[in-house]
Amino acid sequence: MSADIADHLGVSVFIGVALVVGVSMMSKRKGQRHRKNLFLITTMVCIAFSGALLGAHSWRQLAQPHLGSFWGTAKVVEDPQWRNGGVQTVLQLEGQRFIVYAYGLPGRRLSNRRAGEVVRVSGDRLRLEASKLIRLSYRHIVGTFAVRDVSESYGNGSVLYLSANNIRKSLQESADVLSRDEGALFMGLIIGDDRQQPATMITAFRNSGLSHLTAVSGQNVAFLLTVMGPLLMRARSSWRFGLTLFVLLWFTVVTRGEPSVLRAAMMAGFVALGTALGRDTPARRMLGLAIIVLIGFDPLLAWSVGFWMSSSATLGLLMVTPQLAKIIPGPSWFSIALSTTMGAQLGVMPITAIVFHSAPVIALATNLLAVPVAGLVMLVGIPLGMLAGILTQISSGALMTICVTALMWPVGVAVRWVWWVAVLGERWSMHSSVNACGWCIVALLVISARISAWRSI
Repeated sequence: MSADIADHLGVSVFIGVALVVGVSMMSKRKGQRHRKNLFLITTMVCIAFSGALLGAHSWRQLAQPHLGSFWGTAKVVEDPQWRNGGVQTVLQLEGQRFIVYAYGLPGRRLSNRRAGEVVRVSGDRLRLEASKLIRLSYRHIVGTFAVRDVSESYGNGSVLYLSANNIRKSLQESADVLSRDEGALFMGLIIGDDRQQPATMITAFRNSGLSHLTAVSGQNVAFLLTVMGPLLMRARSSWRFGLTLFVLLWFTVVTRGEPSVLRAAMMAGFVALGTALGRDTPARRMLGLAIIVLIGFDPLLAWSVGFWMSSSATLGLLMVTPQLAKIIPGPSWFSIALSTTMGAQLGVMPITAIVFHSAPVIALATNLLAVPVAGLVMLVGIPLGMLAGILTQISSGALMTICVTALMWPVGVAVRWVWWVAVLGERWSMHSSVNACGWCIVALLVISARISAWRSI
């Protein structure tokens, strides 16, 4: 696919989203004034036009990278991870991002670095393959960098990144108290760091429909604001909005600004703005505004599968879940939990079916069993992990080790439960036509429940 075609598709997606949300915003009340309608239409057209220009500029940058030898300062954009005997990361060289596969001494030196830090490197900037250019476009990667040398010294980068890296270091030290697999899953649940997860774990979570748990989303942001709520409520009302935005920005940096957390943080920011202004804005409008603003600032997000999965799952929760909750029989705790799971799964199903060729019906059961426990880990994981990490740094004696282990033991049990659910879900997962039949049965049950609800009216 050429850059021009990709640009047109990205712009089309953006304009479509902008117009749909604009029309929905205008049609809320039939009695709106003509001037307000005209203002909204003009705003949508301006946003779409500016997004189109920014998208074209972004694709031109991807298609015209600075190539050749390089020696100088580079910023580490993504946390390095070991892959196939080497270290993979992304470096920013003269304002452009290059993916790096380093081996030997340069690889070992890069493996000790974190996102936001600065190192001196030398090597050659090479053109990226056309097939990889589209796949990596949303990360703004323009080429590959063949490393020759990496300095042993480094700079910490900005204060915000330094703070985030210290937080991640403390959480990693608390995760090291658990077994290797449990620690890797713990880091994935609380901050979306899945670098240490084995391939078998990643496959199990994907085949059981639980892969969304290791991608930071609105649930993580909601739990973060719940934990920080008592502190935020103590602040003056004039300061509360700014502090909330800072907490969201800090958490975005800690989780490395993944597309899903960008969407969740942007929605939370709009909610905080509405609260500060004393307005109750519908969640669907918040979602639409978040998509428009994010794609407006970064049109290449239109090529991120994670961004659209997060957005479509949220749309399913907002649109489908309330309808299912009305017709699913049983106690409220069961109907709410099942309708929430089904709403999110139905929302994300078109994307998972097309991209990953997978939409496991077993996800309805695994999510019911795993999500509440995973939510508990997300809620208490950061404060407990921070406390355990600080205690580990204070002292390394046997007594302190016992205290930290006891502190993290309940978290380890909860993490192990989520891991077992994923393994059993993969084992019992159905495939191809059998899985399709399972979804047909679910659809028939929903239709029959709806008919029963109509008859009872």
